[in-house]
Amino acid sequence: APADAPLEAVAAPDGTELFFCATGHPGLPDWRADFEEGERAAEEPLLTHVDHLALVQPWYQVDEAALFHRGVLGLDARESVDVADPYGLVRSRAVTDPQGRVRIALSVGPAAGDDTAHAQHIAFATADVVAAARRFRSAGGRLLAVPANYYDDLAARYELPDAELETYRDLGILYDRDEHGAFRHCYTRTVGRVFFELTQRDPGYRGYGAPNAPIRLAAQHDDRTR
Repeated sequence: APADAPLEAVAAPDGTELFFCATGHPGLPDWRADFEEGERAAEEPLLTHVDHLALVQPWYQVDEAALFHRGVLGLDARESVDVADPYGLVRSRAVTDPQGRVRIALSVGPAAGDDTAHAQHIAFATADVVAAARRFRSAGGRLLAVPANYYDDLAARYELPDAELETYRDLGILYDRDEHGAFRHCYTRTVGRVFFELTQRDPGYRGYGAPNAPIRLAAQHDDRTR
């Protein structure tokens, strides 16, 4: 239709289609005009934007994918990180712009038959992950259960107030911290090949909670095999 906004696209090495669109650009159709605004929720939204995308790559294309995102999108590739999975190691490499506005985590799982490591996910940012997790659960959503011993270890590594720690334990919230800030996040259960993450990121924190990845992968494996 003449009123439709043009969406130019390119295909990544793994077949993922990336669409380019104009948002609020003078003289160009805005893609948001293609949609009718629905009824607003009674409560203010707690999710503010997409924090990052996690895309699983074929093992033979992960380096090509990093080069593609650098050459086509101008994103900087970070060092690869290996994290433990029940079936072996998952290799992950983040590509991001210098300001951290666009973040994509590229990963490759250890085995073709491990659906846990090959699920894609979208991480949404929030200023209050506790409130977001509680609202999600009260609406009938199911959060990923985290083993109790994770929080025993968390108490030994960080001096967190008891009440805060118990809240994290109740909601399955994971915690990481570096010299620049803290990162709090939790996950939904996997539906098919997709799951979602809620993240609360301090401004200086640039990671993705990598120390918690083995906990998440093991919890997803347990959830899938029950």
